[in-house]
Amino acid sequence: MATNAARRLVSLTEAAAYLNVSRMTVSRRVADGTLTGHRLGPQTVRVDLDEVDRVFGLAS
Repeated sequence: MATNAARRLVSLTEAAAYLNVSRMTVSRRVADGTLTGHRLGPQTVRVDLDEVDRVFGLAS
């Protein structure tokens, strides 16, 4: 059985700071399905920084 690698989950605000864009930009990418939002509660959404790197072309 395959195991998932550890995810680097961060808030939308932290992802926005990482990308040097607004929080709304990250929220829009989650809303349109470009990024996967992982809901941890009624108002808590996290994104995986590895996915952010892939989507925005930052992966080396």
